[in-house]
Amino acid sequence: MFNRIATAFTLAIVCVAPAAAHDLAVPVEHAEVIRLPAEASAIVVGNPSIADALVHDGRTLVVTGRLQGRTNVIALDRVGRVIYERDIVVSNPVEGQVALFRGPNQSTLSCGAVCDEIPRVGGDATRTEVLTDQQGARLATAEAAMAGDAPQ
Repeated sequence: MFNRIATAFTLAIVCVAPAAAHDLAVPVEHAEVIRLPAEASAIVVGNPSIADALVHDGRTLVVTGRLQGRTNVIALDRVGRVIYERDIVVSNPVEGQVALFRGPNQSTLSCGAVCDEIPRVGGDATRTEVLTDQQGARLATAEAAMAGDAPQ
């Protein structure tokens, strides 16, 4: 009996493992470039809150990780045929990051020469809101500067 269960379990792992090897792993807030086998006319992302995908030119797809999770991406040609399909696993990169716990509150620091606090899912809600507002203000200033509307 035990041998049959062990064999079934081993077969289940062997059958599942190759599928996982074909997943596209993308860290949060990073992008991956994919060369398509033909020109894409449309891109479909299963859950756009987890990942985003856009066609740079007809045969180059750029996939960006947004939030931790799993979704899929499908590229269609002009007549609606599937030319590319893949599961995407978006993970939180840990290299260069430190999690800081203050009681039940968590903050994430991204470290280079200096460590800066960054908003992350699961972080302290008050701090995350402040950091998100600051990032929004910085983006608005940058967009205004690019449009030529920056204050003098």
